Amino acid sequence: MFSYVFMKILEMKPTTYDRHMDRASRSHVLEAKRAIVKEVTPGSYVLDVGCGTGDLARMMIERTCIVDGFDMNPAMVMAAGERIKTEHLEGKFSARQRGVEGMDGIATETYDAIVSTLVFSELNDDEKCFALQQAQRILRPEGIIIIADEVVPQTWCRRILHSIIRLPLFAITYVIATNATNPLADLAGEMTRAGFTIEKEVRSHGGHSPWSWAGKRRR
Repeated sequence: MFSYVFMKILEMKPTTYDRHMDRASRSHVLEAKRAIVKEVTPGSYVLDVGCGTGDLARMMIERTCIVDGFDMNPAMVMAAGERIKTEHLEGKFSARQRGVEGMDGIATETYDAIVSTLVFSELNDDEKCFALQQAQRILRPEGIIIIADEVVPQTWCRRILHSIIRLPLFAITYVIATNATNPLADLAGEMTRAGFTIEKEVRSHGGHSPWSWAGKRRR
């Protein structure tokens, strides 16, 4: 939980973000990325929502995917741009600065897959609804969306303990970074209402994070 709450603080140093997130989460974030990559068909055209420094994009490119990414954090986008140059990913990965509200500018049925890690917990309800509706529109028929994020535990005991531990960490993060994240309560339901068919749900590491959804677009 520590790493997910403090994610906004770690984002303040993009060059070390991925390394610190992996260490702080005891490689849970890396495991989630690897799980996502396995769900994406090699050679797919992929949109990475909240691409960060491009770590997940790099992993998908290794499976011959082409990736477009976007992120609200200009420093993260700059770091992704440096990765493109130093790792010679031109033509395989592009990154731009924008939020989910910019998804309405993407052409209908563009992507084979949409992926996102630790982003939806940063969005408010309207933003999540909008992002999922746009994802439904810009995915090709039978396209897949995969989301990994922190979620609210299923049992009341775990929820109470989760809240007790998380609240002071949340407060510290908000004071330092003037922003924080909130665990997701019903993303699977929100995805279903947006028109996706849920094919896989995976809770891991105590049942609170990350939880990965694999959903396919309905025809």
